[in-house]
Amino acid sequence: MRMRNRFSCVMGGVAVLLTGSSLPAQMSGGGADVRRAAESITMADLREHMEVLAHDSMRGRDTPSPELMETARYVERQFRSSGLEPGLAEGYLQMYPLTRMRPAASGEQQLKIDGPAGSREFVWGEEFFAQHTSAMADASGSLVGIASPDEKKTAAGEIAVIRVSSANLRQVFGGGLRESLAAARPAGLVVVLDVPDQFFQLLRGFLSGERISYGRLEDDGPPVVFVSQAALPGELAAQLTRGGSVPDGWSASLRTESEAAVIEAPNTVGVLVGSDRRLRDEFVLFTAHMDHVGVGGPVDGDSIYNGADDDASGTVTIIELAEAFAALESRPRRSLVFMAVSGEEKGLLGSRWYSEHPAFPIERTVANINIDMVGRNWPDTIVAIGKDESSLGPLVERVSAEHPELNMAVIDDLWPEESFYTRSDHYNFARKGVPVLFFFNGTHEDYHRASDEADKIDYEKMSRIGRLVFYLGLEVANGDEPPSWDPKAYERVVETPRS
Repeated sequence: MRMRNRFSCVMGGVAVLLTGSSLPAQMSGGGADVRRAAESITMADLREHMEVLAHDSMRGRDTPSPELMETARYVERQFRSSGLEPGLAEGYLQMYPLTRMRPAASGEQQLKIDGPAGSREFVWGEEFFAQHTSAMADASGSLVGIASPDEKKTAAGEIAVIRVSSANLRQVFGGGLRESLAAARPAGLVVVLDVPDQFFQLLRGFLSGERISYGRLEDDGPPVVFVSQAALPGELAAQLTRGGSVPDGWSASLRTESEAAVIEAPNTVGVLVGSDRRLRDEFVLFTAHMDHVGVGGPVDGDSIYNGADDDASGTVTIIELAEAFAALESRPRRSLVFMAVSGEEKGLLGSRWYSEHPAFPIERTVANINIDMVGRNWPDTIVAIGKDESSLGPLVERVSAEHPELNMAVIDDLWPEESFYTRSDHYNFARKGVPVLFFFNGTHEDYHRASDEADKIDYEKMSRIGRLVFYLGLEVANGDEPPSWDPKAYERVVETPRS
């Protein structure tokens, strides 16, 4: 589960709602073969995989790292031994590009603002810092204020300036900044931060050090700099506070430079081809993220953030699900795709890449079941985020009721204010129009700490959640009709109508 860093939802088209009854019961627990496959998801097997993925030798499975590649290869070996076919023509691994960036020397960075009373040059790393959108970028021009990222009134040669406060913080850092740049294409952008010092220092630390960005760095991105409002000339700061506009006579010069290198990270993808000639070209996608946050500051002598619950718990459950489905004597009607993604902790990067470069068509992916943190907290309850958005919600409730031996209540999102819906990999598929369910047990005192260790996992609970997801996935794979969206949820979430 990645730390919160975006909150936006994108509007889209509307689909017709089919009720939960459109997925008839497939006797998910009615045969010895099915029960035997479900019961193959055991505490012992989950623990065995967990002790590999959450071992200190994996050094927290950071994206990217040699240990992450080792993790991806381990998942590949499990998929192959279960009988899954490679998900891609080149094999089980989908490699995707990232850019590693670090700022160049401070003398190569510049923010200078000219006003009626004279010029002010700001100190790099203290008063301003940059979001590097290209290896080197510079621009100068008159300043034009925009009150929000929705305004697109900048012109060629102008420097846009936007003030960020608590009122629009989520909008700007939830994707609005990126969308504004793409739409308005100003010569440069100055983001004025009127925020608590703690947030300023956190953002400065993130952008002033080495960081990883999605894809390959563009060569023509405009320079983007962040500056403390307290450092601005008083007249300019006051005008921005009053309404976001900039008086005549103000201009700025920006220069940013970074050292950049393109690198790669892996997703591991396997497929179990369906048995029905008509439905095998539809896909049920199971996901979990195999990365964590790597090595950090030592706490009581431990600096390796093993990420047992987050999200080795989901990854080992995916491994066991793949083995259980592959062991069925009669394969499900639809094809099943199992994917361990990376880059979740860096901003849902691996799932974003797959959603934009899918091995199997997104428009024929009928559901995404995402598993992220399922090894802690309540022994008899699991949250299914997205349960209110599609017919998958009524279906999982029915499956849970049909299997009282699992003793696993499925409940709605308890923490909507935390925006967990946007913080794990299912979100990239929901935005593309795929109905989703996100199984999640909530955070705890060891979340994103070195103390998230394998010996704190409730493996018996995990085995029951794995069996619940198995029965649910079997229903979806065998149903005559695919899952369907609630129209209001579709309009709220989906990026564009599906083709």
